[in-house]
Amino acid sequence: AHSHWRMSTHGELGGSTWLRVWLIAALVAGHTTPDDAVTHEGEYEHAASHAQRPHRRLLRAVLPQRSYLSSRRRLAGEIEGNLETLGYFAANVCIGSPGSMHQLIVDTGSSMTAVPCATCVRCGKHKNPKYDPSRSLTSASPTCKAPPYRIRCARCEANHCGYSVSYTEGSQIRGQVYTDQMHFGAGDRSFTERMVVGCQTFESGLFKGQVADGIMGISATRSGGLASPTPIDRLVEDRHMENIFSFCLSDRTGILVMGGKVRPDRASEVHWVPMRDQKFYALSLSDMQMGGKSFGVEKRRYQATIIDTGTTFLYLPPEAYRRLRMSYTSTCPWGACNARKHKTRYNDEFCFAMTQAELNTFETLSLVFDGTSKPLHLTPGEYTYELHARVTLPAGQAIHCLAAFDNKHAGVVLGAAVLRNREVILDRANRRVGFVRAVCETATPASSILSNNTFLSDRCGRRRRQLSEGGGAGPESRMSEEEGGGRLVFHSFADEDITSDYPVMHAPPWNASRGAVRTRGRAG
Repeated sequence: AHSHWRMSTHGELGGSTWLRVWLIAALVAGHTTPDDAVTHEGEYEHAASHAQRPHRRLLRAVLPQRSYLSSRRRLAGEIEGNLETLGYFAANVCIGSPGSMHQLIVDTGSSMTAVPCATCVRCGKHKNPKYDPSRSLTSASPTCKAPPYRIRCARCEANHCGYSVSYTEGSQIRGQVYTDQMHFGAGDRSFTERMVVGCQTFESGLFKGQVADGIMGISATRSGGLASPTPIDRLVEDRHMENIFSFCLSDRTGILVMGGKVRPDRASEVHWVPMRDQKFYALSLSDMQMGGKSFGVEKRRYQATIIDTGTTFLYLPPEAYRRLRMSYTSTCPWGACNARKHKTRYNDEFCFAMTQAELNTFETLSLVFDGTSKPLHLTPGEYTYELHARVTLPAGQAIHCLAAFDNKHAGVVLGAAVLRNREVILDRANRRVGFVRAVCETATPASSILSNNTFLSDRCGRRRRQLSEGGGAGPESRMSEEEGGGRLVFHSFADEDITSDYPVMHAPPWNASRGAVRTRGRAG
């Protein structure tokens, strides 16, 4: 979840996930977390143990690929991508004044935002130019003696707060901590908020080789390591935004919005499930069923079920995985499943050529959660994914692969594949998760079930700002844009920068005029 290394074809790039599972087990057993049990910026490890799997999805994804959307205009707040070739969700984020664009991996399991520094000579070549705090009028370098927002400086250099993050699969990032403005919304509803930004002076391993510039964590809590507040934390704390956000994914597009309230006229549509643990976006899964028949797996084996945008697919304990795999590989409508098996280079991929009508005949997979009597039903198209292999198939057929893998131990990870075709609401204030059926392919911030929301602005463009000491971000000092933006992009890594027309959103329900514009050198 917290690791973009797990945003792989099968989430296999999560080298540090074994520790996350151990820590969840320790939390459940009432043990404390060891001080040295820190990965990334110190988030508790809680998801699938993918360290043994080859790092194939991200390695495949970093190769140049033509975007299927390269010829069309994007909409505001949109996410783009696909399950087959993408290694992660990525958002175009504007940071600083004047703003600079950065493509950041969106991770619900960590709280740190970090980008390569302009001075970094040991960083990889990424999508955008490196972040240069010296060119931003609003950047500030916190000191170790008085770091803002209750962050914990992992290291100090000349009294400047620094960070160092190691990954169990071998990669590492480190650098200096800054605070700077992050841009939200679009048009006359745009505003900025000061965020903690890691400015990397060193990258190694997969972090160095990725196309995305950096990472943006939006975890449930800011535990461990630097204990950096997330963008959502900062909006809630400083602008009194509602402590809620949602995302909506289809096979290739979707949206991400923050703040707002569930529309009263649509409240009955939401399937609410209580969060099991306030430290994570964790649910209490009690049973799994195929076609209404229970897998017969002990409830305790499902515990620590995590909603994780940093994992692409569904990871299950061995007993549940075997039952799902058996159902998919032995109940094909054409008879012997192996007659249409598509072989890949990996033994744990189960793929078959079939028509859409044949896919629809497979049974529904149901997830039963504590705290609600209504299961979450996954259609065959939601627990499989389409593989675009270079093979000739009969007319109407496509290759569909099981989008689930063996977790090797107890615990479940609900990755992107099984979160498609719903708006997923993370209601942090009320410690619950909501699911709403939606056509995510055509969703926009305006169509979200959360009214009066906002979103990350990905348009830095040419801007003008009236800087005044102690001035607010209201009409007299608000940054204005020549073109509105606000796209969150689920990238195919070869996308061109495409302008978009943006329908003006409603004003955010919190006080968007709060907060002074600070000049460089003033932390906080």
